[in-house]
Amino acid sequence: MNKMKRLALLLIILSASFICRSQDNIRLQEAFYDAEYFLMRGDYADALPYYHGIYAAMPDNASIAFRLGLCYLNIDGSKNLAIEYLEKASQNLTGKYREGSLRQTEAPYEALFFLGDAYRINYMFEKAKEAYTRYRQTILPSDVENLMFVDQQIAACNNAPALMAEPVRFTIEEVDDIINDANDNFFPVVSADGKAIVYMTSMKFYDAIMFSRFIRNEWTPPVNITPELQSDGDHYVSCLASGNTLMVLSKDDNINSDIWTSHFDGTRWEPARKLKKEINTKYWEAHGFITEDGSTLIFASDRPGGFGGLDLYISKLGPDGEWGTPENMGPEINTPFNEDRPFLINSGKILFFASQGHHNMGGYDIFRSQIQYNGLWSTPENIGYPLNTPDDNIFFCPADNGKAGYMSMTGRDGGSGKADIYLIRFK
Repeated sequence: MNKMKRLALLLIILSASFICRSQDNIRLQEAFYDAEYFLMRGDYADALPYYHGIYAAMPDNASIAFRLGLCYLNIDGSKNLAIEYLEKASQNLTGKYREGSLRQTEAPYEALFFLGDAYRINYMFEKAKEAYTRYRQTILPSDVENLMFVDQQIAACNNAPALMAEPVRFTIEEVDDIINDANDNFFPVVSADGKAIVYMTSMKFYDAIMFSRFIRNEWTPPVNITPELQSDGDHYVSCLASGNTLMVLSKDDNINSDIWTSHFDGTRWEPARKLKKEINTKYWEAHGFITEDGSTLIFASDRPGGFGGLDLYISKLGPDGEWGTPENMGPEINTPFNEDRPFLINSGKILFFASQGHHNMGGYDIFRSQIQYNGLWSTPENIGYPLNTPDDNIFFCPADNGKAGYMSMTGRDGGSGKADIYLIRFK
């Protein structure tokens, strides 16, 4: 073969190799865009296979490892798998992280924070404190809010072993199988008289609102009332009030959240309506709860003038039938962190709520407080391990004047679905 033929053959081989690499790069870029789309929407399980495909081709990419860790950290039953990827990501960090770029091969400093979360959720408290401390060293002294939050997570790692050493005593029973189907069932709200339940069920394309009544000692087959409410699957239940004829919901689009209500007209639930601007502002308002007598609305909001993050506010029903100016519940309840999911029972004297603050063992914990003789709220009490865990615990619907309550749990033996609803009775 003469030199010209050899050169031509070499050019053909190089061109073919270049074309293959270009096609591979295009496929990886397309997979990355798909993964980023699902991650942005919070569809973590859908994002996973795309990131895994990219990671197989780019195993040294700390940014993809970071994103894999984020996905696993947000999937119940798989959060332990986040550790491997976040450990890998934390070995190659940068303070100049570029979102949305496949060329970004380093991970952001936040990988250390989420590694701390992964360790904490998996009961590895000493390692969690080490990761949080490393992350703390990357925060500017002027970023007081972030510093306080990291310090709260470190404190939670110190609190957790003591709370676990004295577990709360309770009995647990699964709510009827007619309620707990093969889907995720969560956010159970039971009426004050225990005769009705409304809850969320994860359908294939949306989260449905289900309603059932307790008649002759059994729950009736649940009815999907999402169409009656004219919801697009983005309303979430908060409360049943006024003799089971008033439902309170929240609607959020990951940018804004507002409080809505629906009335039962004796035959069907009316289309949900948003409460007026005295309650709903341009800020985040969520999880409204109305007391048994219908006089008081309690809800969470991050409007200006609070103590930080989401605070709990109370509004009274005026003689004109409109809700009055909300008042912040004060520093006994609200912290510099998020407070959410309030339930105000026993004529407004007992409060259950979720908080990232107070004597916490990680993420959100459920707390209980009650009005004292001086009119102030008592120091919120952690309802205890294992009802609270190092992971987020955000929804507890009290019953029987706080002696019991309904919550959704995953992974319990005998449960018929991924997440099932249980009745908890404190001993």
